[in-house]
Amino acid sequence: MIVWILITVLITPWFWSLPLPKNSLDINFRKDVEVAKSSVTWQRGKVPSPTLADKLFLNWPTEIVNQRLTIVMENLDIGNYFFAGHPRERVGIVEKQKFFFFQFVLLLIGFTNKKIKKYKKFLVLYSLTALLAVFIFKWRTFEETVFLTIPFIVVMALGLQKIFSWRKKIK
Repeated sequence: MIVWILITVLITPWFWSLPLPKNSLDINFRKDVEVAKSSVTWQRGKVPSPTLADKLFLNWPTEIVNQRLTIVMENLDIGNYFFAGHPRERVGIVEKQKFFFFQFVLLLIGFTNKKIKKYKKFLVLYSLTALLAVFIFKWRTFEETVFLTIPFIVVMALGLQKIFSWRKKIK
């Protein structure tokens, strides 16, 4: 299986030409709280008063969670990985095609491979851990989403393996 994963990585040019992200592990909770507070007060149309009740009931924790969940949902969008010119470019996020279009077919074939059951626990646990990291660190740029592509590569390698097993059946 390692051979199929390496072959899949080799046919994915952005993977081996990718610079390492420099600031992907930065967490600035104070700035997030300030942005969320100002966003909530702007939506409500009032100037926040410094009372304890306003600090407790202003809904800024919900706003922080919602902002981070939108980033997680953006990273779950399959269009970010296989199709260039995604609509996120309209809001200023530069997107590049991460995988070739034929690799999407490999992904679909990989889900039909019976050996996927062997990797199911890894795929689920790794994906949940990567999504938790996206939630915490707010990863959304091209270089930062490399961690989310590992399950795609494993499933595409299973698809590639299944295609080469068809060749043996035809002979």
